[in-house]
Amino acid sequence: MKTRLIIPILTFALSASFFFAGCIKKGGNEIEVPEEKGPKWGFINHSGQFVIKPQFRRVKRFTEGLAGADLNARWGFINDKGVFVIPRNYEDVKPFSAGYACVESAGHWYVINKQGQILWPAGPTVTNIGFPHEVDADAEDHAVVVPYFDEKAKKWGFHDFGPNGKGEIQPQWDNVKYFNDGLCPVLSAKVGKWGFINNTGTVVIDYKFDDASAFKNRVAECMMGDDFVWVDKIGTIARKSRLESIHLFSDELALQQKRGKFIYIKRNGEPAFRKRFRFADNFSEGLAVIQPLRSGKRGFIDTTGELVIPDVFEDARGFSEQKAAVRVDPDKFFQEYNEDLSPKHPVKKEEAVEKTEAEKEGEEHKEAGTPGADEKGGEAEHNDKAGGTGEKSTESGKSTDAGKSTDAGKSTESGKSTESGKSTDTGKSTDTGKGKSTDTGKSTGAGSKSDSTGKAGTKDSGSKSDSSTKSGSSSSTTGSTVKTNSTVVPTPSKHQAVDVEKSD
Repeated sequence: MKTRLIIPILTFALSASFFFAGCIKKGGNEIEVPEEKGPKWGFINHSGQFVIKPQFRRVKRFTEGLAGADLNARWGFINDKGVFVIPRNYEDVKPFSAGYACVESAGHWYVINKQGQILWPAGPTVTNIGFPHEVDADAEDHAVVVPYFDEKAKKWGFHDFGPNGKGEIQPQWDNVKYFNDGLCPVLSAKVGKWGFINNTGTVVIDYKFDDASAFKNRVAECMMGDDFVWVDKIGTIARKSRLESIHLFSDELALQQKRGKFIYIKRNGEPAFRKRFRFADNFSEGLAVIQPLRSGKRGFIDTTGELVIPDVFEDARGFSEQKAAVRVDPDKFFQEYNEDLSPKHPVKKEEAVEKTEAEKEGEEHKEAGTPGADEKGGEAEHNDKAGGTGEKSTESGKSTDAGKSTDAGKSTESGKSTESGKSTDTGKSTDTGKGKSTDTGKSTGAGSKSDSTGKAGTKDSGSKSDSSTKSGSSSSTTGSTVKTNSTVVPTPSKHQAVDVEKSD
C-alpha cells in the first residue's frame, strides 16, 4: 500500500523539479521563462531590414520613442534598440501619447509616465480607458486629458492631468471620442445622437448626428441619416461627397473592397493602380501592408502599387516612427532568407514557371467546382479600359466561348481563357463590392479593449469596412469582354463605435 503511494509522489516531485529548473530567478519578482518557440514579432525599417530582431509574442506600434512589447505574457515598453526600459509588469498596455501611457494591472487601468511611475488613479477604480491626449494641440496651455469609464456611474468622463486644464469632466456620456481643436464628440443614449463638448464639459454643438468624428483641420465629419456632412466649430453644416473625406484617405489613397478583394482608389473614385490584393491596409509613411492574391505572406507596396518590401512575412503592421512590426518564425526565416530578404536558395526560372502554371490550373479546377461564387461561373470579369477604372484582374478564369484566348493571341478548342474572371455567351454580370474605410473618429466605449499587434495568432489590422455598392455591365464575344464600371467611395457606419486607440 505504501509503495503505491510513494510512486505517484516521487513522479510528481520529479516533474516539478524539471519545471522549476527551467525558470531562473533574475532578481526581484521577475522570473526568466525558457524561450518560446514559433513565430515572433520584430521591427523592420523602410529598407526591409530588421532593426529589432523577432523575439516578442506581441507588440504595439512605436510612439514617442517607445513601443509596448509582450514577452512571456507580460507587457513592458522597449526602446528603438529592443531593450525594455519600462519593466514587464503589465497584463496589457497602450501606446504613449502626450507623454503618458495606459497600462493594465490586475484587471484595472492606470496612467504612467516614461519613468514607469503610476500617476493616476490612486486605486483600482478604472476598468476601461482611452488615450491621454491634448485638448488642443495649437493652444498655449497644452492641457492633457484622458477618457475613462466610471464603473459606478456606468458613464464616460475625462480626467484632467493639469495644471493647465479646466479640471475634471464628470462621467455623464454613454460614449466619447477624442478632443481636437478644443472640441470632442460625445454620445447621449437618451437622445440617441452625437454632439460636441468643450473642455469644461459644456455641450457647444447640440446632439443631432448619427455618427461624428473628432475634429481635424477645424472640421468634423458626421453622418445625418444617409447624408455625409462637414461641421465646423460653430456648428455650420455642409453636405459633402465622401470622396472629400479627410479620414478615409491616407497619402491621398483610400481602400475599397471589390468582390472580396482590396483595391486602392483616388479622390476621383478611380483605381490608383491595377493591382488587387487578398489583404491590404491603409498607407502610413508612404507604404502599405498588402497580401498578394496568390500569396500566403505579406509585404509592403508604395503609392504606385510597386512591391518594395517582399511578401515574406506571416503578418505585418503599418509603419510608425520609421519602423514596422512584422511576424516571422526566426528559426525558419533566417534559414530561408538573407538580411536583404532575398531567398538563400533561389528557385530556378523553369521551376518557378511550372509552379505558377500548376497554381493557375489548381485555381481553375477549384473555381470550376463552385459556380456562382466570387469571380466564378456565369460572371464576366471587368475590362476596366472600357469602364474607365484602369483596373486589370490577374486571376485566371474560363470562357464558354469556343477558342482559347491568351495575350499572345493563341487559341485551342478547349475554350479556356487566361483573362481574369469567367464569361458566358449572355455576357451579363452584376457585382456588389464593399468599400473599405478608416475610422471616422477615435472613440472609447464601454467594454472596448485596446488593439494588440499580433495577439496569439494572425490578426488583420486593416481598417474596418462599411458597405458601398457599385454596378457594372459587361458583354462578351469570343475571347473578349467589355464592361463599364462606376465606383462609390466607402461610407462610414451610422452607429458603429470607433476603435478606442488613437491613430498617429
